[in-house]
Amino acid sequence: RKLDRSVKESLARLRLPYVDLVLLHWPNPHVPLRATLDALARVREAGLTRHIGLSNFTVALIQQAVTYCPAPLVCDQVEYHPFLNQAKVIEACRRNDLALVAYSPVAKGKVRGDDTLSRIGEAHGKTAAQVCLRWLVQQNVSAIPRTSRVERLSENLDVFDFELSDSEMRQIFALGSPRGRLTNFAFAPQWDV
Repeated sequence: RKLDRSVKESLARLRLPYVDLVLLHWPNPHVPLRATLDALARVREAGLTRHIGLSNFTVALIQQAVTYCPAPLVCDQVEYHPFLNQAKVIEACRRNDLALVAYSPVAKGKVRGDDTLSRIGEAHGKTAAQVCLRWLVQQNVSAIPRTSRVERLSENLDVFDFELSDSEMRQIFALGSPRGRLTNFAFAPQWDV
């Protein structure tokens, strides 16, 4: 009931009859996951949202959620950027037909100071942030970069007019690996990484 009430209150504040997506952010350890997912599915059935998904779910939690939820889940939103290897979560999403949505995709601006991303950006006439966003696009990952600067909003859209090479993709993947090299990245099987 709390989930239903929370969604209705949010819709009232937004002055909308429904939203496109409601996410379950970390399950409450005091409430059984199955009960929470049932409530999430009821919100969808009631027409308060078109889709439902997860946020910050681990591989094990993804599997439980997909098993328990009576309605289709569409995504898992997690922190993902070149400095954070999320290969296992991405593979779990793929196995379960979930999209991965990357929040903090430019590592709260830290990508701007990275030599590898800057060098690759210079070769394409792009910023390090644009290279980072393109890296995500080429993995079929949705990204939701956050900015309050209008010029950055516009810049974030300029990632569809270039493509990173396999070598550049490998260099960027290596930034998130403690060994400097990923060995089993499932979203990009064509890359020998």
